[in-house]
Order: sequence, then C-alpha cells, then structure tokens
Amino acid sequence: MNLLNLITDNKKITLNGPVALYDSPDHKVFWVGSVEESIFRCNTYLLQDGAQNYLIDPGGLVTHFPQVLDRVKTLIEPSDITHIIVHHQDPDLCASIPLWLKFNKDIVIMTDPRARVLLPHYGIVNGNYFNVDDKTVALQSGGELKFIRSPFMHFPGAFVTYDSASGFLFSSDICATLDDNWKLVADDINSHLGLMNAFLEDYIACNKAIRGFLRNIKGIDIEAILPQHGSIIKREFVKPTLDYLKDFKCGLDILYPDL
Repeated sequence: MNLLNLITDNKKITLNGPVALYDSPDHKVFWVGSVEESIFRCNTYLLQDGAQNYLIDPGGLVTHFPQVLDRVKTLIEPSDITHIIVHHQDPDLCASIPLWLKFNKDIVIMTDPRARVLLPHYGIVNGNYFNVDDKTVALQSGGELKFIRSPFMHFPGAFVTYDSASGFLFSSDICATLDDNWKLVADDINSHLGLMNAFLEDYIACNKAIRGFLRNIKGIDIEAILPQHGSIIKREFVKPTLDYLKDFKCGLDILYPDL
C-alpha cells in the first residue's frame, strides 16, 4: 500500500523517527532522513524487501549519520543493511558509508563506475561494488529495481532508481528543492515548482541533460518522486513536475545563452 496517499497534513507527520511511505507484507519503504536547520536537509530512504535492506543515499557525517542511524535502529539492526545505493559521489550522499561498513563489511555498494573511483577518498578501501549502469535487479518479493542513467544531472555518472513494487522513483538531486520551510511531502505544486528553480538553475548542466533524462524514464509508471533534498512528490504532482522540466533552462543555458 502506498501510504503517501494517506498523508494529507505534514503537521501530523512525526519526523523524530522513521516515516513509513509504502507497506506490504514483503516490501516496505521508509524515510529515515535528517532534520536540521539547513536548506540542504537530506532525505535518506530505507527499502526493505524480504531479507534485503537497501539504504538509499545514506548521507553525510556530522548531522546526518547520527539521525539516520537512530531511525534505522528502530526498524532493523544496522548490521542487517545489505545494500547501499549511491546515486552520485557528493559527501551529503555518501560520506557516512565507511561508518555503515563498520556494522557490515559485506554491504554491496551499488553505484556508477564514475562515482566508484571517487569513493575511496571517503575512506572506502575495499568496497564490495555493484555496477548499476542501466541494469535491472530482481527483488526477492518479485519486483525489481531499475537503475536509469541521468548524466549531468548533476554528475556525469548520475542515475536514478525506480522501484517497480512501490512505483517510487528515487531521484537523488533531480526535482530537489531548497526550502527554509521544508515539508516531507509537497502539498502545493505551484510552490514546489518555484522552489525547484534555485536548485535546478545552479546544479543541473543544461536543458539537454533534462530532456535526455525525461526520455530515459518515458513510459515508466511513477507513483511518486522521492528526491534527496526537499519534498516528496506524490502521484498527482508527478506529471506537472516532469512537464515543468521539459523546457527549463539551467546551468550552461543561463551562463552562455548566446552559444
């Protein structure tokens, strides 16, 4: 069951613990992110499927890790994390990975080769890596995780993850917002689109990168978009959000409009 459909008032969400977003007997998704006084609040997600536990973009060190760890501990033992999905190499996504590896050195780090070459700089020396590169991975419950390339949004090796069981698209920096008045779930599409502008303009390479990404996800039935920064986008706002992106000018389009 998609529990996002039941969230109609952000004030009723308790953020000092995990928030259930999808729940079925053998497949569950939780928000286990951090809350701090910063417009760069980070959303970490935990996907549970059978005996496998996927931590998605686990976050940074100082403010993120203690909060994410506390939330995860209410659901499973940290040593039960079997996979970490890292959508690109930024420290706010993955600087905490060495701390998670202390709980379980055999965690599979699922990422793109371009990010993999940078992860040792965070202290990951002998990582157990899985090259995502447009692959699809079968889940124990019968669904699948589909890894879809999104180059230059905002990293050459960036990708997104689609969970077929929930219909959730874990979009990393795509559709992210910078917001002083952060809400876990977007409740006003016009406000949300406006808040995306600041992030998109500065962090996404150009409109061609956006259109390439939209082509890559064409035909996928998206129940919700779950970014690493900002608010979760429910199904009713998914199409307006993607339509908004089509002609959005950003990055090099703004810096070099005459080229």
